[in-house]
Amino acid sequence: MRWLNNLTTLPLRTEKGLVWVAKIAAVIAAIVLAGMMLLTVGDVIGRYFFNSPIKGTWELVGLLLIGAGTWGLAYCQLQKGHISISIILQRFSRRVQAGFNTLTYLIGLTAFGIVSWRMFLLAEKYFNMPRGNITDTLHLPYVPFMLALSIGAGLMVLILIIDLVRSLAEVFRK
Repeated sequence: MRWLNNLTTLPLRTEKGLVWVAKIAAVIAAIVLAGMMLLTVGDVIGRYFFNSPIKGTWELVGLLLIGAGTWGLAYCQLQKGHISISIILQRFSRRVQAGFNTLTYLIGLTAFGIVSWRMFLLAEKYFNMPRGNITDTLHLPYVPFMLALSIGAGLMVLILIIDLVRSLAEVFRK
């Protein structure tokens, strides 16, 4: 099991950098979320008090939601802040719990890996399109937002790999 000990030290070395990146991404997500809130409040005030809504608010808030929604996921995973159902699992041994965690990390890793990969390919496709790659109202390109989603999902994949390695180490520990 020496290979397992070597493998479990890898996440410790890599995690420090990823924690820093995940924290920065979470701060950016929080700033984007605050910007969405201010934009929405401004739009509502403009619409109902001055009969002049902010053009493209709905479109921009929808696009910004990509960053606000995905860039905080990795930090939330680091903090184990996602919803988990431990009522049933706590009755099992630590090894069995780690086995269930391994399965959920594999599922999450697969799902977020596919999202990251496909969004990157779609961004490349939209980048090379002569027309149809911008929003209707504000004429913003879709590509930066697709890349933001791909980066957020990719960061989540990296965090899940670290969690998976730790979980596997717990499963195979004597």
